[in-house]
Amino acid sequence: MALRVKAENVPVKKVVLSADQGQGSMVVRQAYGNESSLMMATRPPGYHTKPHMHVSEQINHVLEGEIWFFVEDQGYLCKKGDFHRIPANKVHWAWNRSQSDAVVVESHSPPLVGGEIIKGAAGLFDDGETPNLRGPGENQFVPYDHEAVERQVLSGEGKER
Repeated sequence: MALRVKAENVPVKKVVLSADQGQGSMVVRQAYGNESSLMMATRPPGYHTKPHMHVSEQINHVLEGEIWFFVEDQGYLCKKGDFHRIPANKVHWAWNRSQSDAVVVESHSPPLVGGEIIKGAAGLFDDGETPNLRGPGENQFVPYDHEAVERQVLSGEGKER
């Protein structure tokens, strides 16, 4: 373990969504410390998560392409260069409705590396440092009428920001 990990030593992981998580897959690289995690995810056209929430505050930065982020009853079309925040414990989901990949960097605090996620992430800890993660959180998929929100937002009647 070290405070720095070279790019070639950060695992590249393909995450395929199960039916209860949404549709599609993404390719991720992720690193974490005690207080936060950082993930770079490439989401192809059609990627669509189901509503979920976590204890982590999340900040997104779109590096390439565009993607819709929904937070409860609001939709945000985020394009290259845009930043977007998802408050902790808010129901949210993402949908790449475009014809090209969306590359997004996500920060999470506390770290979002609970469960199986931690196996594909690089821990950034100094030699002799004992990891003491605050959290770690993980996604909790929840029932939410996301289709009604999407219809309303995408028809122009909702709160696209």
